Amino acid sequence: MRPATVPARDGITLWGRRIRIGLITVVLLAFTAIVIIPFVWMILMSVRTTGEILNDPYGLPVDIRWQNYAKLLFDPQISFYRYFYNSIFVTFFAVLLTAVLSTMAGYGFGRQRYNFKFRGGLFALLLFALILPPQILYIPQFTMMANYGLINTQWALVLLYAALGMPVSTYLMSTYFSQLPSEIEDAARIDGCSDLRMFWQVMLPLARPALATVLLVNSLAFWNELLLSLTMLTKPELRTLPSAMMMFVGENAADYAMAAASLVTAMLPILILYLALSDRFIEGMTAGALKG
Repeated sequence: MRPATVPARDGITLWGRRIRIGLITVVLLAFTAIVIIPFVWMILMSVRTTGEILNDPYGLPVDIRWQNYAKLLFDPQISFYRYFYNSIFVTFFAVLLTAVLSTMAGYGFGRQRYNFKFRGGLFALLLFALILPPQILYIPQFTMMANYGLINTQWALVLLYAALGMPVSTYLMSTYFSQLPSEIEDAARIDGCSDLRMFWQVMLPLARPALATVLLVNSLAFWNELLLSLTMLTKPELRTLPSAMMMFVGENAADYAMAAASLVTAMLPILILYLALSDRFIEGMTAGALKG
């Protein structure tokens, strides 16, 4: 009797696995469709006219209008290329400053051998900064930038973005650094490495997944930030992409086709960056979740 029941149980188990895999596949396909459909719809809107969009918002383009992108990028009255450059400048230097400072701070907090004074209190203060709503900081930040003469300069956004990105970036880096084996440091010290050389040449290369996570998360946040850019930059020529795209939709008139084209264009740099760092990003996020 026993040998006869084993295949039946194996068959039930096999069918159960197939059903579970099928259900998971259906759920993932549905989730993928929910995520992708808005992007496809936005791309279709970007090659239509505003009149077509108003007549049939969910329809297909009658005539694909690639000239929307040409007008967006090269029309001197729109000057979209200027706003594109402003966003690249601010995002690049803010991410660079955040990455350099957070990796060094994360290394100091993450390695037990650096048991400096007030270490625990400073790290607790860092964690407290994670729960602060950024909106309550706008007035003090504006006052501080005005006192330093940085209002209507791109460096105001660079410094403020870096300050806002530091807490979470330092936490991610410290969590990752804390899990690296101490034997690596001991071997490097035996070979005569100084602290700075050991950090740059030994420990930092091992933390590339966490560093990729910091780069990608902050790039996305800084590239899409709107409220600070509206507060600190009042001159039109200094606008970043999020604030510049608002000019296509107003109270009295709206050009939805150009607005969609600007959204697609602004999305491309972050999409390319994600595709370049996706493997490291997933590895860094998984490591941080498991090791934290």
